[in-house]
Amino acid sequence: MKVTIAYTPEEAQQANAALAVLRRNHPGAKVRESDRHPPFKHIYLTTRKPEKPCDSKEKA
Repeated sequence: MKVTIAYTPEEAQQANAALAVLRRNHPGAKVRESDRHPPFKHIYLTTRKPEKPCDSKEKA
């Protein structure tokens, strides 16, 4: 899953609050911040692909 948050400096507090909620729900996620496109700043959150479910059925 990839999440991008684009915000202006005035919205930084709200963006950080949203990021805190996302990090609480996805603790292993990577977070990257960028300010390459003024006046907007971006936060990128990326999670790993889910693992393949374990097939616990035994073959007889």
